[in-house]
Amino acid sequence: MRIHFTVPEYTIQNEYQYMNDVLGENKQFPVLTIGRDSYIGEAYADTAFDEQLIYNIHIGRYSSIAANIHFLIDMNHDYRKVSQGYITGVPYCRPELIKRKGQIVIMNDCWIGDFVTILSGVTIGNGAVIAANSVVTKNIPPYAIVAGNPAKIIGYRFEKSQIEALNLIRWWNWSAEQIRNSATDLHGDIDEFIQKYINTAKHELSGIIPADTKPIPKENAGEEKIFLYIPDFEQDYPTYQKVIEQFIQTYSDTNYELLLYIEEDEFLNEKLALLDNIFALYKNANCYINLFIGNIADKRSLFCQVDAYITNRSTDNVLHMDMADLFELPVISSVDFPIFEEKQTLQHMVKVSTPITTAPSPAPISTLIQSMHTLAAEQKKTQALLAQLSANQYGLDHTIDNLKYEILSFDKKPAYPTIESIEETLEQILHQKKSICRFGDGEFAIMAGKTRQKFQNTSPALANRLKEVLHSKEENILIGIADNYGDLSQYSDYGKYNIRIYLTEETRKEHYALLDMNRIYSNAYLSRPYSMYADNNTNAPQERFDHLKQIWNNRKLLIIEGTQTRMGIGNDLLDNAADIIRILGPAEHAFDQYDTILSEALKQEKDRLVLIAMGATATVLAYDLALAGFQALDIGHIDIEYEWMLEGTGGRTRVKDKYTNEVPGGEIVNDIQDPVYESQIVAIFD
Repeated sequence: MRIHFTVPEYTIQNEYQYMNDVLGENKQFPVLTIGRDSYIGEAYADTAFDEQLIYNIHIGRYSSIAANIHFLIDMNHDYRKVSQGYITGVPYCRPELIKRKGQIVIMNDCWIGDFVTILSGVTIGNGAVIAANSVVTKNIPPYAIVAGNPAKIIGYRFEKSQIEALNLIRWWNWSAEQIRNSATDLHGDIDEFIQKYINTAKHELSGIIPADTKPIPKENAGEEKIFLYIPDFEQDYPTYQKVIEQFIQTYSDTNYELLLYIEEDEFLNEKLALLDNIFALYKNANCYINLFIGNIADKRSLFCQVDAYITNRSTDNVLHMDMADLFELPVISSVDFPIFEEKQTLQHMVKVSTPITTAPSPAPISTLIQSMHTLAAEQKKTQALLAQLSANQYGLDHTIDNLKYEILSFDKKPAYPTIESIEETLEQILHQKKSICRFGDGEFAIMAGKTRQKFQNTSPALANRLKEVLHSKEENILIGIADNYGDLSQYSDYGKYNIRIYLTEETRKEHYALLDMNRIYSNAYLSRPYSMYADNNTNAPQERFDHLKQIWNNRKLLIIEGTQTRMGIGNDLLDNAADIIRILGPAEHAFDQYDTILSEALKQEKDRLVLIAMGATATVLAYDLALAGFQALDIGHIDIEYEWMLEGTGGRTRVKDKYTNEVPGGEIVNDIQDPVYESQIVAIFD
């Protein structure tokens, strides 16, 4: 099916939804939503229309789109079947194993040249430029200039600091009157524009008070994440039922929460009745769904406290995606099929060692409404919001929790631990053959009695062992902690953001109660040479890995890892080792089999260098093996970081053949057949 449309200049003066009667019988499906003062010279969308109704196109404000634009929406063929094509007289079977992406989003202030093709699932960031004749196959970051087939970044419109400032100002969200009054500035010098408007933007953001969403206490195992979704009740073809049902099916028995913002209006009872009908189908599900009912003036007060945003088909969707971009939230498309993860079922989700019998079933919708009904908070501290905003350098403030430790670290040094550089830590491992036990957020959480890692149950025994290791004074055992208590300038915006939202005053106090401020700690980030750092788009990560590889150069290795970790498999990370054997433990909750794993490790030759990747269990295991005479390195993350560097996206992604708890779907791992890997395994405890 081909749908043709044009939107002339100056015709969209308010937010407007362009409807296309493609279904007949006056059924209005939102093929396109387009924002103020955006235009399209001429475009057409090719789509394989079916009962899923998955496609639509969103365009924000002030975007200029030329002629002969081709939107290619959900035209996947399943190339893994014997035949990819159509057969006369036989209905074509839609792909089941290929994730179907339908939503195309062009954000604000974009310029797209003639004869550009844009594929399904692509989001083009604010301010981007797409050169004529380009084929856009993947997301384009804000203010990037791209060209080619496939389109690649050839530059940026402005310097990084200028882009950060524009991302704070977000002028496209101003009122039409304010933009008209500022037209001279908008068409003028970039630095003068920033200087004029940045302080107002910073002041406005610092005044946002997080909405009082009353998060639900969690009782399942694993990390806690909150997805924000704003149901599109008003749409003829809404997505809310599919979102809720797939969330329940995917995230039951986990600590993931779906936060629904329900606007309070004259149709409230009808909306709640619709939700009640859906919830009735899952009355025995162990799943967290939270309702926030009210009318808030600024929805950013919701976005500042969640972990991801789920789109819908409404005219406000680009505005909401822009809010998600402000807080660096992942965006999940509600029109993809499936929404959350291809072929993801409950068996892939959080596993627990014993059945959970005390977790409550969802309450009736009427009870949820009564207990969760609330308007915007009257009083709430702004620290939570500002800690998230601090990923933008313009959001720094001397009075805000963690930020004072960064700013003052250059002159008046506040209280934080002393931590060696990675180079100093590596030198001791290389030349003095010392072992290392690393402590990160997961280990500190366990010692505090909290569950932060979904792959390791919290237990008093593990907490006590971790404290023993942390406080040990063994000369040949380095105790490594994360270098994130002071200056964060070496880290990427992503790294800074995650550190700041984690390292609250409360968390810092928990750490300080356990740490010795007079001690010099080693650097736990030696196993994270790539994803955390601001220079991860240079040769620096490769140089850090090359330095690390010297540790096992021509040495015999004993690798102790989870059954799906597969350190060094499929890459050249360990190719310079003389020999490798492996002991495999459980992918999750490895400490449950700690004694068995330790006993098997002690049977091996002590001249083998031991590399361990088992979460918090590795910290204790490296300590015990070092006491027994091995050089043992708790070096989890190193292989997955190497995979991310090879991929070169600058961030963390799912690696289909290896387990990682740090990205959505990372626990879903493909089976492999590798004779070399299998020959290295001397014991398996799963």
